[in-house]
Amino acid sequence: MRDFDWNILSTLYKTKNITKAADLLYITQPTLTRRLQQIETELGAVLIIRTNKGVSFTPEGEYAARKADEIIKSINLIKTTISQSHGNLCGTLRLGAPNSFVHFVIPTLIEHFSSIYPNVKIDLHTDLSHELLKNLENQALDVSFIRGDCDTFLKKQLLSKDQIYIISKNPIILSSLPNLPQIAYIKENSIVKASKRWWQERFSTPPNIRFRVNTGEACIQLIKKNLGYGIFSDKRYYNCSDGLYSMPLEFLDGSKFCRNSWMVYDESSIQNPIISHFIQFVSDHFDKLCGESPT
Repeated sequence: MRDFDWNILSTLYKTKNITKAADLLYITQPTLTRRLQQIETELGAVLIIRTNKGVSFTPEGEYAARKADEIIKSINLIKTTISQSHGNLCGTLRLGAPNSFVHFVIPTLIEHFSSIYPNVKIDLHTDLSHELLKNLENQALDVSFIRGDCDTFLKKQLLSKDQIYIISKNPIILSSLPNLPQIAYIKENSIVKASKRWWQERFSTPPNIRFRVNTGEACIQLIKKNLGYGIFSDKRYYNCSDGLYSMPLEFLDGSKFCRNSWMVYDESSIQNPIISHFIQFVSDHFDKLCGESPT
């Protein structure tokens, strides 16, 4: 089998959809289908079954797909180790990041890391933190940034402790919040639960959620139109030039309402020079490059 065949099995197993897998692999559907047939012929077994909802994997297919990530990891390690021995670090880093990190942190980190290691390719996956953690534990990612609760057997490094803020077009008066429209966006369950605790400590009525959007960026745009306020896990969603107001939140016991940001990875994977260099780079430069900017 070709090296790329393992990418086919891994990607298809994650998407369970021929069209999505072909798009992610930058090949046509007919090409993907033909190659799957050739893989099945070489292995002497049926691996997938097409259904109206996509594809399902046979037991043999499940086994091959699970092994695919291990094989891809080994191939990348061999290539990376050999390239480093010639003084040229090259290969691919499979990096995961939540949406907020993609907006504020990832561009700066990648810019500086790539200036040092220009031959390292970065395959960036974005999702909610709990989904990224699953992918990391299943070896579908090499390193991931995780926000909020991080209960895992993997190695985790605390990068920052970020206070939660209310952001509004108008000056913020806490006692008025139950009567004002709130704009909510998709967050991790841990931050949703903590926000509920913070709210219930102060108010006997639920928040007046007028709008629900997918991202913090969309929430900010509605706030700028004075359509409501938002509760954010990162003050960097706005700056002074936006003409918005912010207020850091605390619980009634005086403790800050915060959310942790982590870098998470499999400690055994640091034998891969790309992974170890990236982890060291983030450890050395995160605060300087990505610390919360003043407003």
